[in-house]
Amino acid sequence: MKRLERLLDLVHVLQSSPRPVPLSHLKEVFADYSGDNDESVRRKFERDKAELARMGVALRYLDDEEGGTGYVVDAEATYLPEIALDEEDRALLATAAQAALATPGFPHRQALRLALAKLGTDPADDERSLLRVGHRAEEAGAEHVEVLTEAVAARKKVHFAYRRPDGEVRQRTVDPYGIFLREGAWYLTGFDHEREARRVFRASRMDGLEVNGRAPETPDFEVPADFSVSAIRTISPLQWSVHRPVEAKVWVDPEVAFLVERDWGSADAEGVFTVETSNLDFLVDQVLLLGTRAELRAPAEGRARMVTALEGVLAVHGGAR
Repeated sequence: MKRLERLLDLVHVLQSSPRPVPLSHLKEVFADYSGDNDESVRRKFERDKAELARMGVALRYLDDEEGGTGYVVDAEATYLPEIALDEEDRALLATAAQAALATPGFPHRQALRLALAKLGTDPADDERSLLRVGHRAEEAGAEHVEVLTEAVAARKKVHFAYRRPDGEVRQRTVDPYGIFLREGAWYLTGFDHEREARRVFRASRMDGLEVNGRAPETPDFEVPADFSVSAIRTISPLQWSVHRPVEAKVWVDPEVAFLVERDWGSADAEGVFTVETSNLDFLVDQVLLLGTRAELRAPAEGRARMVTALEGVLAVHGGAR
């Protein structure tokens, strides 16, 4: 029996019993707990208890002459209180769900729909949700998001070919710490074994994504105590460690320069900003948003990336170069 199956069955047995279940009975129910060495069986059971606790299911031992002696699922520590939503709450929830479900690559689509169904809210046709949310999330790389999410949860290494902004492709092996959506793009952050440092990777630049299949029930790594996805999302994407820092030169029309001064600093007398970034893709996206009122003059790989993006726009709209 696989460990996950055993854990789910263990919870089912404990929840189904009207009385606490002693370990001696669990040894009869589960072949994995059988054996002559009681200490070995107890250690395996304690490991399962710890894993269930990590998943949010707390087991408690009761020693009550009237109620019985054994293990139960600690309902107070495991289950959330009943949620009471008014009409305004339901409308806000439906709007947030629309935004999530409309995002390419959103990894928990089915789970979200099931949760909303239990609450009596359907974002697909809920008229109480008056706001329609617009998106510009890129679809490239969206197919990787669910796989990456599962790898993050299981703490399993991933391997993929990664295409840098300059076109160079390199093989990467990464301990995936977290995944997040920012400015319409999905990103993976974790420990890069090639660079021996934490890095951020854009999902749309990955090819041949594979998850380490060895010992699927055993984590490959521990996430450092000082790691926080939220902390990464709060700093400017220009400073994410996607590649080695490069210096970029961007001319911006003085009338709209105020839009970028907070992130880019001040321009010179000719209206040119000097920006040091380790996330050239994000800088290119920012320049494209300014349209004809900005020009990326350096580096060359950034200009090539802009040409590729603009050619894609022309192809979609049937224009000629």
